[in-house]
Amino acid sequence: MIARVYRLRTAADFNKTYQRGRSVNADTMYVKHYQSHFENSKVAVVVSKKVSKRAVVRNRCKRRVIEVVRKNWQHITPGHNFILTVKQDISALPAAEVERTVLDLLKRAKLWQSTTQ
Repeated sequence: MIARVYRLRTAADFNKTYQRGRSVNADTMYVKHYQSHFENSKVAVVVSKKVSKRAVVRNRCKRRVIEVVRKNWQHITPGHNFILTVKQDISALPAAEVERTVLDLLKRAKLWQSTTQ
């Protein structure tokens, strides 16, 4: 689980990110990001009912993406709000493929810094 300080929680934050943010797409998910100028980045993972009607499957998809982000948090550029939206059921994909997709999205969105500061 990502600490509460690093999660997008308010509707205003979501709206700002969706309206002003830029997006980067992949086959199974996309990221919408917005530079917030705060010292910490904030993240949210969204899985709609289009992916699966079952909450168990949607929550599993969320947990898998959140774990990749949590594990690599020290490499994420500070001062951004970003929303990772899952477009397809990724619950059956290998963990390495989910991690590769998430990291590729973050790198293409320029939310990844290779060295820690």
